Amino acid sequence: MAYLVDSSVSSIFEQLTPKEVRNVCIIAHVDHGKTSLADCLISGTGLISARFSGKLRFMDSREDEQTRGITMKSSAISLYYNPLMINLIDSPGHVDFSCEVHYALNLADIAILVVDLVEGVCSQTETLLREAIYSHVDIILVLNKFDRLVVELKMTEAEAFRHIRRLIELINSCVAQIIQGYLIEEDWQKFEATESSRHFDPTKGNVLFASAIHGYAFSLEDFVELWAPKMSIDKELLLRNFFADAYLTPNGIKPDAEAKGKRTVFEQLVLQPLWEVHKCGLIEKQLDKLKEFAKKLSIPPLKSRRIDDAFDEFMRLFLPLTRAAVRAIAKCKSPKETCAEDERLSIFVSPNNHRLWEALRLCDPEAEICVAYVAKLLLCDGKKVAMCRILSGRLVNGTLLYIVDSNQDQSSSITINNLYVLMGRELLPIKSASAGSICAFELDDLASIGTTLCSQSLTETLNLKSSLIEPLVRVSIRTEGDSEEWEKLRKSLRQLAMLDSAVRVFELENGELALVTSGEVHLQKCIQDLNDMGQTNISVSEPMVPFLETIIPDSQCSYAKILTEQLTECNLKNYGISFKLRSISLPDEIVKFLQQNDHILKRTREGIIEQGEHEEFRTSLLKICCETLPKLKGSWWYRKSEQELSSLIERIWSFGPFRAKYNILFNAIPDYDRPSIWRNSNSKLRQLDRAVISGFDLAMSQGPLCDEPMQGVGILVEQWQIGEGLDDPEAAAQRLQDPQIYGQMISAVKQACKVALKKHPLRLVAAMHKCKIQSNSQALGKVHSVLAQRHAKVINEDTNETTGLFEIFAYMPIVESFSFCEQLRKRTSGMASAQMEFSHWQLIEEDPFWKPTTEEEIEEYGEKGDSINQALMYMNSVRKRKGIPTDEVIVVSAEKQRNLKRNK
Repeated sequence: MAYLVDSSVSSIFEQLTPKEVRNVCIIAHVDHGKTSLADCLISGTGLISARFSGKLRFMDSREDEQTRGITMKSSAISLYYNPLMINLIDSPGHVDFSCEVHYALNLADIAILVVDLVEGVCSQTETLLREAIYSHVDIILVLNKFDRLVVELKMTEAEAFRHIRRLIELINSCVAQIIQGYLIEEDWQKFEATESSRHFDPTKGNVLFASAIHGYAFSLEDFVELWAPKMSIDKELLLRNFFADAYLTPNGIKPDAEAKGKRTVFEQLVLQPLWEVHKCGLIEKQLDKLKEFAKKLSIPPLKSRRIDDAFDEFMRLFLPLTRAAVRAIAKCKSPKETCAEDERLSIFVSPNNHRLWEALRLCDPEAEICVAYVAKLLLCDGKKVAMCRILSGRLVNGTLLYIVDSNQDQSSSITINNLYVLMGRELLPIKSASAGSICAFELDDLASIGTTLCSQSLTETLNLKSSLIEPLVRVSIRTEGDSEEWEKLRKSLRQLAMLDSAVRVFELENGELALVTSGEVHLQKCIQDLNDMGQTNISVSEPMVPFLETIIPDSQCSYAKILTEQLTECNLKNYGISFKLRSISLPDEIVKFLQQNDHILKRTREGIIEQGEHEEFRTSLLKICCETLPKLKGSWWYRKSEQELSSLIERIWSFGPFRAKYNILFNAIPDYDRPSIWRNSNSKLRQLDRAVISGFDLAMSQGPLCDEPMQGVGILVEQWQIGEGLDDPEAAAQRLQDPQIYGQMISAVKQACKVALKKHPLRLVAAMHKCKIQSNSQALGKVHSVLAQRHAKVINEDTNETTGLFEIFAYMPIVESFSFCEQLRKRTSGMASAQMEFSHWQLIEEDPFWKPTTEEEIEEYGEKGDSINQALMYMNSVRKRKGIPTDEVIVVSAEKQRNLKRNK
């Protein structure tokens, strides 16, 4: 395909049809070469010099991105390769910025997955591959850093071929597992068809071999075009056998090359010439020999005098990355073809019954209805703009669009005044943009405008799911100035939350301004953003990580003691109210089930009952309860019958509040036939019913250890009597009308729940990072030393056969992870590096109140138990931060010191 540099991109952009557009997103693990690949594609249009492609990092416009060498935000640029307009989005690879990748994939129809040939499939690679498959986009695999096989690993052609085949097989194995995961209930034929369409095979043209830093890439098609005429072999035949276990003979191509000790076609026709060129240019540094190669391959004379520059120039002329990449992109589906597929369209709207289904399926630029999906807000070229994709119709300056909001009956509107083409660090004005295009429009203020804009007033929004990444790292921010400075800080934080969807900003009851981010690197980026907004006179607290609290069964407690001692009774004598309740633990299986059905819990709390969905949820909950609860020794559940469990599930009073969803309030009161939460009912609520739920919510939101949310707790209300002990019924009824009774009832239920919780062993639950550390053998001891200091648990340690480095996998509490990477680099003198991502919540087995009791424990730990209790340290640090008293003693056994000198 011919490509050209065109200075009038804006005029071409306005005349585009959906078939001439390709929306492409580059995804990869951190440091695998996404931004270098983007540089090469940009250099093909003449925006930057080819000499700087792969090195300039044009799409990284932030200073901290250039300093760190990683991408922190998604950037878009429109590149014209006649006749295609490629809207290219460069997304971050660091796990802290996964939210940016999510929105980039929503905008794109094609994903370029970049994988380092040496490092292979990393943790984030698999995550991004899964998200791309779930988004139903076409995927092009780019095996990058091809030169490392020759220069660093010094592989032979045969070793390199085996290594490349193993890596592609591993990636295809990951694809199969991902497809099997979301098609688990579908028929087998659909699974095979989907897997076949997603299968990476160099002969299909969906695999490229590249070295973005040197500006070259190729597919098998490049070498088929080179060798087929010279060897008088049919192109189709050569392509089919190029990556197979076949070898060349004078009589044609024969199979079983490995068994017969022959060099394969790929080794002989691809790897051998490339090995010679790489050795000449990068190892032996022979400029004259490189020029001879150029002459033999009919490449124009090399202008560079330095061997490194000459090698790059040679490879750019021999195998230009832009040619291979644009050819692969052109073979993928256009926005019109993508929207015609029901699977891809279902990402935006519900099948068939959505009012916008037909309009989006046609993707017609001449349609009467105009629909735009707003992915994110950003500051670009000094302007406040919204990045969007036009799904139907044509967007023109002056168009009136309605902000579609399902929570409001009447939609507000916005007028599109200034449209732009995104050009990386700059904006290019345009008059209109058609369906299938990605563009931006200017906003007067960074206000929340939702994700759906439509030329007609609707209430049905696009059903695009938000990112599942939940921010965990919190800091408190304050300014040193007066009230005016505080107001400016609030405004800046609100603006930051609009620009970065992974940020949470809120003001606590005590006036404290809290900023919650995805991780340490994300936090540093947000602080830099605030500084750029003019907030330089601010102080930031130490990072705070949330904990959860739970209770566990006491295996040493008899069932008789559980029935009697774990029951808690509370009386409000003035009002004649008494109730009895107990707390019971819920196993991990039930908690995980509730987490998977988070959306149903939310709707249940809001009183929205969808009969079919709720009935299926209730049946599944009962099944998992019957499988797990009767086996829970040391618990009230032990040996409960299926009939008893079914009755309790049917009479669930409420699920936990927003901060502590995965807890359950059960109604076990014999004489209270409360309306079921599973279906609509005409029976009435008992007076003060809401007060009981409110007290339960408060108790679950603030646990007894350090006021952190509870998880995996059930509260069973066994008795509740009103008017007991009051002789005069009229006086009793009058007292129940007292407005103070609701507050007192809420407080009583909250305190009773806390007392009931304290009758069980209490534990903290910590958020955990999964760490992957790469180190050589010399620094291995120091790596384990740093991990031990951070209370990490090593789960696996193995040697990477390709790199020869040790790979250590460990779980580490997030609260211990701050400055971990920096400490690791310092202690190992740069010989080890780490990557971290959120993994799960894990119970801390240590009892925060443990004291030695047996003779063996006293002998080992002493009478006071002076050994370090990690759970107690975490608990006390949270209590100190919240201003809750601790049991720490500053001075122990204070005694006056005797002077040796005698005063006469």
